Amino acid sequence: MADELVQIRGGRGFETAESLAARGERAVPAEQILRDLRINRIFEGSTEIMHLLIAREAVDAHLKVAGDLIDPDKTLSDKAKAGARAGGFYARWLPKLVAGPGQLPRSYAEFHPPGHADLSGHLRYVERGARKLARSTFYAMSRWQGKMETKQGFLGRVVDIGAELFAMSAACVRAELLRTTEDHGREAYQLADVFCRQSRIRVEELFARLWTNTDDLDRKVVRGVLSGTYTWLEEGIIDPSGEGAWIAEAAPGPSKRDNVHRPIR
Repeated sequence: MADELVQIRGGRGFETAESLAARGERAVPAEQILRDLRINRIFEGSTEIMHLLIAREAVDAHLKVAGDLIDPDKTLSDKAKAGARAGGFYARWLPKLVAGPGQLPRSYAEFHPPGHADLSGHLRYVERGARKLARSTFYAMSRWQGKMETKQGFLGRVVDIGAELFAMSAACVRAELLRTTEDHGREAYQLADVFCRQSRIRVEELFARLWTNTDDLDRKVVRGVLSGTYTWLEEGIIDPSGEGAWIAEAAPGPSKRDNVHRPIR
């Protein structure tokens, strides 16, 4: 939204608040907002790293149950024990992924009050989508086993689908809360309906990209980038950076720049 704010304001969006005020205009700090918010995609771990951490949580139950079964270094005896544990776990877990309230046309009827947009269909979609996501994750574990942790593109899409489904359910629940408290409930239902319709399009695209993508080709290109295969593309580009190491060596102890020992107060 901050990026779109800058885009909508055009040149004024790029201009600082101080500059706007100096010209007699309202000091809207759009460019500062964009700069300040950008840290959220880096701070405490980049978005890409967070994707992997969340995905690890999603498949942790499978790894605990079938860890020895998919570990190539384990003995046949260990694999047999793991297989018995996995059989018991999945005998209880897999049937839950076949059917649920999302397939019943009257489920979540309380989210379709008279005179309001129908959010019950979106919640049924979320329930079906959550089960489909679990089935897809299980299939991927069966297909790639221990190598699944290297499928970062797949794992990232799994997390994105889960995030979209969560956002849909949260929007619907929030709209219902506002309706019951008579606080712009009708408008909230309308906004939640529009958001869910847009989100469903994104979810369908992400589901399709789970299995139809260019991940294998992308990995080959990445290896080429790391090995210097495409450095010829950089010829003629002016490097605006200064001299020095990309990352300075971190050594314990006081900074070498500070030669004065200040007393602790």
